[in-house]
Amino acid sequence: MYQVSEDDRDAKCFVKAKQRGQRTFTLVEQDATAVTTIAFWIGQNILTAPPDKLRDALEDAIAMRNFPNRKMAD
Repeated sequence: MYQVSEDDRDAKCFVKAKQRGQRTFTLVEQDATAVTTIAFWIGQNILTAPPDKLRDALEDAIAMRNFPNRKMAD
């Protein structure tokens, strides 16, 4: 089974959503559309999301754009 570290933002977000009975959708860095999807989310939430959440999203997008084997969804 996968071990989740204490500082794993993705895992914490997933657990909180599931505890509230909400659905989730995960983006992975191999997905060729992940970076633009995150950028779109940032644009849609730029006026309302906390600055740290926007920074985290931008940092994820920047890191994901350098993944070597990005591809369209299977």
